[in-house]
Amino acid sequence: MTDKYIAILQTGQPIQPARDIYGDFDELFIKSMEIDASQTKTFHIYENPTLPNPNQLMGILITGSPAMVTEGNEWCIKTQNWLKQFIDTNIPIIGVCYGHQLLAMMLGGRVSWNPRGREMGQIEMEFTENAYQDRLFSKIINRSIRNIKVQATHQQAVLELPSVAKRLGFTNLDDNHCFCAHNHIWGLQFHPEFTPEIIANYISIRQQDIKKEGLEPKTMLAEIEDINNGNEILIHFKKLCLDYARKA
Repeated sequence: MTDKYIAILQTGQPIQPARDIYGDFDELFIKSMEIDASQTKTFHIYENPTLPNPNQLMGILITGSPAMVTEGNEWCIKTQNWLKQFIDTNIPIIGVCYGHQLLAMMLGGRVSWNPRGREMGQIEMEFTENAYQDRLFSKIINRSIRNIKVQATHQQAVLELPSVAKRLGFTNLDDNHCFCAHNHIWGLQFHPEFTPEIIANYISIRQQDIKKEGLEPKTMLAEIEDINNGNEILIHFKKLCLDYARKA
């Protein structure tokens, strides 16, 4: 067994009531990837921006956060600069929500508040033609699948993709919901580590804010089905990481 690991760069924590019930972000990813925790290592970069030894890595995963990428936090900028050394490699890298936006900005894209408003709940992401040739998504979809349901919660978005990125998916409220760059860097605005139960919990916790924005929490909760496509995406990402480690 390789001594390399998937580095989980944790950029924040889930909201408190959800964290108490379901665990921290790194725990959710480890569970969803169905990987032994010994093959991962978590770096709480939002608290202590110490970053991994590049020679020990078989993959990099960047989590979501209650912070906003546009805040320009020093730890975020340091992480973006550190990640640039991997652009011309083949190491699998995936960024989720905040991580998605962090990667997009690092690669030259533009992130800001979504002019279409908050996107939250179990949403439908439609695939572009690029997704059917993508290393990650082509293993879990075929041309009979035009869209999938995923869990999402975000207020900022990638408004302009980097020129090096290929758009893989979009939603009614987010044109650049999913992308791939250089065939090994993926940005996912949705939360593949969230189950339907978790996103329902988030909606319940945030219901007062949601109502103020003109959305209806009861309708959002009623639309949630027992569907968890994110698990399969993360399992295949893990396989890409293990394959990279074997070939390195």
